[in-house]
Parts: sequence; C-alpha cells; structure tokens
Amino acid sequence: MAVSRETVLITDSGCDLPLGVLEDTGVELLFFPYTLNGEDHVDDFGQTLSYDAFYDALRSGARSTTAQARPIDCEAVFQRAYDLGKTALLVTMSSRLSATYDVAMLAREQFLGEKPDARVFVVDSLSVSAGQGLLVLEMARQLAGGASAEEVTAWAEANRQRVNHIFTVDSFEYLVRGGRVSPAVGAVGSVLHIKPVLHVDAEGRLAPLKKLRGRHRALAALADIVAERIEDPEAQTVVIDHAQCPEDAAALRGMLAERITIRGMIEGRIGIIIGTHVGPGGLVVSFWGRPRSNQS
Repeated sequence: MAVSRETVLITDSGCDLPLGVLEDTGVELLFFPYTLNGEDHVDDFGQTLSYDAFYDALRSGARSTTAQARPIDCEAVFQRAYDLGKTALLVTMSSRLSATYDVAMLAREQFLGEKPDARVFVVDSLSVSAGQGLLVLEMARQLAGGASAEEVTAWAEANRQRVNHIFTVDSFEYLVRGGRVSPAVGAVGSVLHIKPVLHVDAEGRLAPLKKLRGRHRALAALADIVAERIEDPEAQTVVIDHAQCPEDAAALRGMLAERITIRGMIEGRIGIIIGTHVGPGGLVVSFWGRPRSNQS
C-alpha cells in the first residue's frame, strides 16, 4: 500500500509501528532527539541504536530523556514534500504528551510565510505509540484509495477519539521519572507489586484505569478492556507493541484470541521515545472502538 501520489504522509517517532510497515506504506518519518546518559541521539526507529540495546541500557541504570521535534526538522519534511510538488500531511503525537504539535504548527506558519503556494496540513493525533500508529495506517489507506489531504485530515480529526490504546507497565519507576505518577504512589505500588493499567483519554493524556496486583492480572485486564470496547473486531487490525517483553505480548495475544476474533494483528516494539517513559516491560494494545472518554 502506497500513499497518495499527491500527498506525502509524515509521522513522528512517537508512532511505534515497525519500520518496515511504515516504509511499505510510504510514510515519511520525523525523528525526535533524545539523550542517553547525557549523550545526544536521534530516535530513528532502532536503526542506529537497537531497541534491545536501549532497554538493556535502561536495565543497567542508564538515564534517558526525550525532547519534542525541532522546528527546523519539521520545516525540512515540509520542504521535501514541496520539492516533489506534493502536499505535506504531518501526524504528530498527542499535544497533551508532547509539544511537537505546537512546534509543527509554528513551523508550518513560518514555511507558508516563505512559500505561500505550499500545501501543509498538521494533525494532532491525540494518540501515542500503537494508537498513533493505528491512526496513521488508516490515513495512509485512505490516501492510497484516492482521498485528498483535506478529506483525510477532516476524517482523522473526526475519528481520532475512536482509537483506543491501553497500556500496562512492569515498574512505576519510569512513570515517576516522567512525572506521570508521584514518588509516593510509585513507592507504594512497588512494595505491593501493583501493575497499573492506563489509557490515553479523550484529551490525549495518559491516565490511570486500574491498579492490579500481579502481571498476569494486568494482562488479563488489557484483554478484557479490548473485548469490551472494540467495535467490529473481525474487520480490523489490532496493534500490540512491547518494550522488551515478547513473552507478555504473546500471552496477551493468546488472551485476546480467547475473547474475540480479530481480522489481523501487527506486533511491534515500543520505541525509544515512549520507552523512556514506560520502561522495560511496557506493553500497549490499540484498536478501533468506542470513542474515548475521561472516565475509567
């Protein structure tokens, strides 16, 4: 599947789809910068530093920090589309989790000021990781089917709340580091072996759903939530991404098979940007379902 000949579809490093899937669909990439133990890197979907090397480093005590995309990088992807005589359509990580959408909008304004004949669209996915990936895949499919950038942008903004993504993590440590959980809650959760289940809510924020004792219960809760909220499972592809825990991803896949019949599944890795904030053992499943809410 290739995207529209008239539109270049672009997404950022918050989109945890396998690189091969993105390349096959013709999606261009906007790489985020990050630091690992004080050294600057670019998250290029595991090409320079493998995901396993990254998670091994975290397990050994390395510290990683992330940053939003830079204006110059946003303008560069717009320029590449312009040079090809095409429309640029950039899909960003949720604006409630990263400033990249705001940066991209400022870069768009600057770019259009210099090239008023350019066509540039920016969509706030209100999603992240496998959820962002799921939205991008459907946008690519529609573009390949002949839809215009305007039509796909309007569709994405009207339907992005139907992208459900449910997370669990193996440790509170990385949620605490990222300010998602207070140190006190993290300490209690670690002592009691609590495994939180979280989701991305209607406003695009990472929010708690459940707190369960034990990894197996957390995985079962993910499967139960998918079965409850998914719509037309036999007509859709579900995405499961993991942060160096393939056995848990396989267990979740089996639990889902016991509950529902799904047309297809994409299994991938949680990348470095999201992995910095969920840590080794993070797991996410994304699917099309009932519109998200801010309630658990």
